[in-house]
Amino acid sequence: MFNLQMEILVLISLLTGFSGFILNYGLGFRVSLTNRIVPLACTTIGAASAFLLQDPGKALVFFAAATTQFIAFVFVSRLRQRGSFFWHAMAGLASNGAWYATMHIFDGVGAYWIFLFPFMAGILSGRTIGVLWAQYIEKIFNLKADATRDDRLAAGKRLRLISQEPTFWTLTGLLILYILYGLVYFESAIKYALLIVVGLGLLQNFFIALTTRAAQRGNNWYIAITGVCSGTTFLISATYLFSQNLPMELVIPYMLSTALGSTTGAVFSMIIEWRWSLAPDQHLGQKTGKDEKKQSRTPYVIFATLAVIWILASESIFGLLGYETQSIKFPIPIPGLNDLHRTVIMLAASLVFFLDTALHTVTSRAGNRNHTGYHVSACIPKGAVDFSRMGFLSMNSSIPEIVPLGILSSCLGSLFGKSASERIERWLEARMDIVEDRGGKIATPQPSLQK
Repeated sequence: MFNLQMEILVLISLLTGFSGFILNYGLGFRVSLTNRIVPLACTTIGAASAFLLQDPGKALVFFAAATTQFIAFVFVSRLRQRGSFFWHAMAGLASNGAWYATMHIFDGVGAYWIFLFPFMAGILSGRTIGVLWAQYIEKIFNLKADATRDDRLAAGKRLRLISQEPTFWTLTGLLILYILYGLVYFESAIKYALLIVVGLGLLQNFFIALTTRAAQRGNNWYIAITGVCSGTTFLISATYLFSQNLPMELVIPYMLSTALGSTTGAVFSMIIEWRWSLAPDQHLGQKTGKDEKKQSRTPYVIFATLAVIWILASESIFGLLGYETQSIKFPIPIPGLNDLHRTVIMLAASLVFFLDTALHTVTSRAGNRNHTGYHVSACIPKGAVDFSRMGFLSMNSSIPEIVPLGILSSCLGSLFGKSASERIERWLEARMDIVEDRGGKIATPQPSLQK
């Protein structure tokens, strides 16, 4: 039975690797040769690498879970940027369900770094496959990324956009029903956790929708403010779930609440973009003026100063509040590094959070642009840093000092990642929507989209 399970996982992995060929030859959606070969190569290498480890069964399950997770991640990342409530909700359910399942497996295996290579292969295969299927959906249903062109956001129509959306009411109804079911049948500890997870899930993905859309549109203050909110709710939610050992009874309410929060946040963000005329790809072909550069640096200075203060003074602050601080484990499990001074470990942790969010922003923007090389190049370092962040949170889930550190470092990373992405995209002329000529063929990218 175990061998059969492994054979099924290998077969499914290879079938998903053929996505480019299926889309190109089976569904008539033109996919370049590179985009056909890269996903197949990544899934083949990932599945093969699992058999080289001591426990190939767990490694293969982890690779399959990581691939599924990142297919869903890039799918929701792209569809969150577009105006379809239904497709965003479907992608959100898949994305958050896959994240919860992967973290459940991750938290249970213990020896995290053994599975680094399958995780890296999973991020490459999952994200490249997810982009292809998301692009197919966007083309079939004509989904565009620029909210300023969506007439449904005009004054007087916004409330109707949600109130007449059946997907919104379906998610809300299912969530209420599950809460009632849990309050009747679950044990008291799980009932309490259920209400907390639902509340945090709604807030977490409401703000994540805001900050991920903000990161695609280039306004530093919008990114900074939403980044604080999303970083706070995500870290509290993640550390709480790890502290509860991610019980599977909570996966359904987590999926429903995060999907509902994400779709609602996307609509709210679209309204902000409409009012402030924030459109994607405005940076292409533009040069930033001196006054704008000076203003854009202000959030960097504020968050960097606060991060340094927290690293140096957090232990003293908690001491004044009567809280006994605990030892923090180093983000990378290298013998002897846990004995380093607390400040050094916090600096290393802040670097992990900074790099993870910066690379997340670059990878997210790359996955939303029409340039495969840009996307694949961003995925490789992102996988390693993301693995470090997950391990650090899992090993330090009961330590509250890391929450402010993670929030401040993540905000800095998001701002830096946005600036780095814009430079790369100007150089590559990589843009958000696929540009086609009148004959339906992919055209050479043109200068920036302007209203």
